[in-house]
Amino acid sequence: MDAFAEWVRSEFGLGTGTITSRVGGRGADGDVWHLSVAGRDFAVKRPFRALDAAAVRREAALLHQLAMQGVEVPTHVATSDGHLVRDVPAELGGGSARVSHWVAGTPVTDRTSEVAGELGTLVAQLHRAGPTTVEPPRDWHSTMPSAQAWAELVQRSHGQAWHGALAARLGDLTAYAEVVRRAGRPAGPFVLGHCDLHPDNVVLGPDGSLRALDWEDCGPLQPSRELAKTLVQWHVLGDDVDEGAVAVTTRAYRAAAGPGVVAGVEDFAMVLCAETNFLASQIRLALDTSALPARREQARGEVREAVADYLPTMAALARVLRAASRA
Repeated sequence: MDAFAEWVRSEFGLGTGTITSRVGGRGADGDVWHLSVAGRDFAVKRPFRALDAAAVRREAALLHQLAMQGVEVPTHVATSDGHLVRDVPAELGGGSARVSHWVAGTPVTDRTSEVAGELGTLVAQLHRAGPTTVEPPRDWHSTMPSAQAWAELVQRSHGQAWHGALAARLGDLTAYAEVVRRAGRPAGPFVLGHCDLHPDNVVLGPDGSLRALDWEDCGPLQPSRELAKTLVQWHVLGDDVDEGAVAVTTRAYRAAAGPGVVAGVEDFAMVLCAETNFLASQIRLALDTSALPARREQARGEVREAVADYLPTMAALARVLRAASRA
């Protein structure tokens, strides 16, 4: 990383002084490095796929607007000539890199019930601060793979460790599709927001508040549906529901003047679409013999976790709805 760190410092004008770097993590989309230059901290991301420069500019603009309203977010750092993305030289591994200011905090993945109130406050803050838009949410959040697509993925998965578990969830996937059909396309008003606010993308700041990281999937959303998605991704594991935490998050969201309301099972359409689209993409990657072995192995782990824990049962969704409605 040393030569790469020096290249980043030079290209993004991070100044002089002592420079240190360490691995910040690996997600489904790329690697993250924590870079310190003379006591200032930055996140350096090297995505697995080519970056859409226009999408990065939109993300940077949104984060700038949120920061101007006092929201703690990882704002972008531009190169000396104003670019947000730089191609990495082949001798340093190729690909591309982007830099943002580091947001301090500790992980909350194993402490979701402890920070349920702070979560509701964060989601409300983001929904209030996000600019309004007439652009509807992306298909990723409003449509899900067809029954035929699932049948093909199950067939292609023969011999894989997750095959039996995936086949056993086809009934749930059919029920999801009916919920999404009844929900239809989301109606406005829409705001620009995070769209992927699961626990791995949030840290607990030094002041006790939660801060959202990893804004690459940001875009238009309907607040009620993102609230419902957040309740499921934080407080549900398969058929296990932390109803007390659901209620605490919902009350905190309402107390912070969040505009969304989880009023019916159709409000879960966003999480059902996002989780199933992600699962399908990871199955395809795991089965892609042309992909790098390390990426295929990571995808296999994502598939096993998703099928076992991250696809909620319909009974679990009913319990979330009941807890949120009574909060």
